[in-house]
Amino acid sequence: MKSVIFFGSSNTFGVGLHTFRDWYLSNDVIKNCPWPYRQTSEDNEFIKSVRWTNNVAKHINRNEINVAEAGGSPAESLYRLQNTDLTDIDYIFFEFSGIYNYFDRYFHNDEYPKTPHEIEAFLTNGKKDRPELKERIMNWLEKYNPNEFIDEVLILLKEKIENLNDKKFIILFWHGPEHNNGRNIIDFNSQKYEWLKKYMIKFPTKSDPDNYIVHNLIKEKKLTVSDEHPLSHLMHEDIHAGIEGNQIVSEIIINYINEKETTNSWR
Repeated sequence: MKSVIFFGSSNTFGVGLHTFRDWYLSNDVIKNCPWPYRQTSEDNEFIKSVRWTNNVAKHINRNEINVAEAGGSPAESLYRLQNTDLTDIDYIFFEFSGIYNYFDRYFHNDEYPKTPHEIEAFLTNGKKDRPELKERIMNWLEKYNPNEFIDEVLILLKEKIENLNDKKFIILFWHGPEHNNGRNIIDFNSQKYEWLKKYMIKFPTKSDPDNYIVHNLIKEKKLTVSDEHPLSHLMHEDIHAGIEGNQIVSEIIINYINEKETTNSWR
């Protein structure tokens, strides 16, 4: 049986979905639910059963390989894509959690801080441990240019896609500029990024029928975890897609796949 692989971050992993388990549907439990989340093995099994990746994998009759993680980034996903055996994989999903993401392409070890919060905590912990890593991070922060960084990721991703011309690629941009401190969004109609649209899915909203940003649709339809959860007033605000939100995303993706298969227009 062939497989479909999903690279991405929290939106592809399904962060927040475990809070819909029966165990969490009580005031006392949900009030003490930690943030950031720390899932149990039971939580993870529930997430796997209801996230959009599961729905898509079932529809195309493929084994689901989900290597996404909370705090992941396009750079980390690219690294994993370049170092994964794709022999038995014919569908590849690649999530951009945001247009830009603070993650260094050279940090590929679980012992390294990844998210902005983790990096800040490491640099300000008052300890004198691992001075060489702190110096490395500071050098990166001083030289970091988000525009150059994302362009480098996209160039390498484009090369990888072109070299894997027997694979079916789908790219999802999950968040727009409001999730990234107001930075300019990529103009997908520009010549520079036109190639991306061959691999992207539209998630139409009332204001923009050509919308490519998944969260814009989730936000408009009020399908985040906080929108859907019956005890959201007791929880930390969570803008990840909820149960119905994941269902909507999977339906749009499945329709896209069906059209591509029918017209044989993957490339």
